[in-house]
Amino acid sequence: MALNHINVTVGTTPTQLVTLPNGVGYVACQIFNNDSAAIFIGDAQVDKANPGIGLRIAAAASLQLWVHGNETIYAISAAGTANGAIAVVYSA
Repeated sequence: MALNHINVTVGTTPTQLVTLPNGVGYVACQIFNNDSAAIFIGDAQVDKANPGIGLRIAAAASLQLWVHGNETIYAISAAGTANGAIAVVYSA
């Protein structure tokens, strides 16, 4: 297994953070919000205007999700994030 690190800029529409490779098992995926405002993560339907859709990650906070291979995590921000402000780390 290799450690993978991705930096992503999140926009005001659902932005793909990561798609886990097909064939990997259940993988811990750490997402860190290094922006000054919260982001929301979830599937492609994540919506900044509806907090019931998506998980909130506050500014300077992180969240760990367990994700299966071939699944995709999306994020959205009310105003967009700074360039590369969202870090995703996983091992696969």
